Amino acid sequence: MQATAEEYRRLDFNTMIGECNISWVEEFYANALGYALDDYTTTVRGKTIRYSPERIDQIFGF
Repeated sequence: MQATAEEYRRLDFNTMIGECNISWVEEFYANALGYALDDYTTTVRGKTIRYSPERIDQIFGF
C-alpha cells in the first residue's frame, strides 16, 4: 500500500491543495450530489466543473 501511494504521489496530495473558500466547496457538493445520472459535473458560481476521475488525474498530474 505504501509503495502504491508513493508511486501515484498520493502521500503529497493534501499539500497540493491551498486555502479555499468554504462556501464554494459547499456549493460544489450541494450541486453535485443527488442525481440519478452522475455525469461527474457540478456548477459553482454558474461555472460548470468537471470532476471525473480522469479529469482529477489530469489536473493533479497523477
